[in-house]
Amino acid sequence: MNSPLHTNAVSRRRLLGYLGLGAGTLGLAACGGSGGAGGTAAGSGGVLTGAELAAEVEASVPNSSLEFLVEPDFPSVNGSTPGYVTMPDPLVDGVSEVPGSGGSYTVMSPAWWTSPPGLGDNAYYEAVNEELGATLEFQVADGNSYADKVQTVLASPKNVPDWMVIPSWNIPPRFVEGVGNVFQDLTDHLAGEGILDYPNLARLDPAAWEYSMFNGRIYGLPYPSELVTDAVFYRRDLFEELGVEPPTDAESFLEVLSEITDPGANRWGCENLWNTAQLMYALPPTFAERDGELVHRFEMEEFKEAIIWLTKVIESGAMHPDAVAGNDGAAKDRFESGQTLVMNDGVGGWHEALARVRPSNPDFDQMAMDLFAPDGGAPTLYRGAPVNIFSFLKKTDDEDQVREMLRIADWCASQFGTKEFDLLTYGIEGTHFERDEHGIPQLNDQGRSEVTSTYQFLAQPAIVNAKVQFPDYVEASSEWMARQSEHVVDPLFYGIQIQEPAEFGSLGQPLDDLVVDISRGRKDISELDAAVENWRTSGGDKLREFYGEFMA
Repeated sequence: MNSPLHTNAVSRRRLLGYLGLGAGTLGLAACGGSGGAGGTAAGSGGVLTGAELAAEVEASVPNSSLEFLVEPDFPSVNGSTPGYVTMPDPLVDGVSEVPGSGGSYTVMSPAWWTSPPGLGDNAYYEAVNEELGATLEFQVADGNSYADKVQTVLASPKNVPDWMVIPSWNIPPRFVEGVGNVFQDLTDHLAGEGILDYPNLARLDPAAWEYSMFNGRIYGLPYPSELVTDAVFYRRDLFEELGVEPPTDAESFLEVLSEITDPGANRWGCENLWNTAQLMYALPPTFAERDGELVHRFEMEEFKEAIIWLTKVIESGAMHPDAVAGNDGAAKDRFESGQTLVMNDGVGGWHEALARVRPSNPDFDQMAMDLFAPDGGAPTLYRGAPVNIFSFLKKTDDEDQVREMLRIADWCASQFGTKEFDLLTYGIEGTHFERDEHGIPQLNDQGRSEVTSTYQFLAQPAIVNAKVQFPDYVEASSEWMARQSEHVVDPLFYGIQIQEPAEFGSLGQPLDDLVVDISRGRKDISELDAAVENWRTSGGDKLREFYGEFMA
């Protein structure tokens, strides 16, 4: 149950100091910190250390382990995601009892794919709800515009569903100011010995729980993140067909993009590669510490160099015209149809693309590039935050309802190798999938339509790569992340849940807009320095002071 914070003493001290805790506590011990009623974990007589938590969970679940139930075919390397290409046999029970007691709940959740049929027209929903002993009715919204949906719903508390999924990147400004008025404080249910009622949740890395705290209290249920969260993908099948090798530095990247571009064949080199440029030039999420000072990404020379590189990509004509125009919503469609051959995306998009395209194009081969610095040297990659997506329970005085929903979350957090994980991932055999000659579940049309990540967004076990229906993908992606793991470092404020004050909410927008204007040739790079100075005087220096408080 080792946490990345165990090996990052600086980040750990900052987090515990911010929460008003002593340095001797970790993990769920932090739940007893400031920001909520009471200073100790309910039922424990005090705070609980990570080691004590692990020991209690191990003792409470006979014949279980905090390690994975099944030994991975591709073990984790430096925190990379372990991979599985075979199905365990037999499957075991992830929970011992039906978690629900007849409750009925509305759930708002994003989808970056075609929304599945609703309750009443979805055999997958019906099957899972039956196993849960409760009815979850999903309100699925377009993931690409989900941030707007979240803000609209939160603006009117009466519209807040019983359970609400919010990706970390969609947490709105001023969230911490009102989180306790809208959502349930879970601290007293999960701190200390309380976590033992939810053994699957207890197996999660303490860093995930620390990151699920707002105002020093646990409000979020975590969907843990991966070590490396973003990748630069290319169509390996089409690269091989064209006789082109992947690039190895910034200059050869430009050459490759130009070489594979052929508008006459309806083929362009890439989608919008601004995220790729930021990865390549090792720009941090916010601030980095240089010579004892906090320096924002906007102030770094690498920021300017990344813009210049992106400008060269567009000037070469290699970026698809729709991407140049800002139409990124159809980027995956263009990439998957072969109109573009390079794009950046989250690593979760890799297997999702295979599931969409392989049934009609078995030769489709999406591959992630080994990342590199602009000069071709080793890259610097920043570790992903401990949690990628949160789910929140609507505030209620009904403690039995809270416990029922937490039992449901615990059921959803069952590991690979359990019957629960199998049902959530594949649905019902004969209805949603059939097994191939190797016993591997293969989704059919109904499965691809109905089986999605809706339940898994509520809570998730430690991330594993268990897409056994795509063994080539499991091998390629597991080995790719293991190679990248050698270059991963913690960002300066790793593991700390920092919500910037609302006054800084739009501070960076002028510079984001300027990146677009410069790279599209509407403005000159010489305008960047003045814009950065304006950013400083308009609030950037105050933002630096705010982040400086977390340096103590």
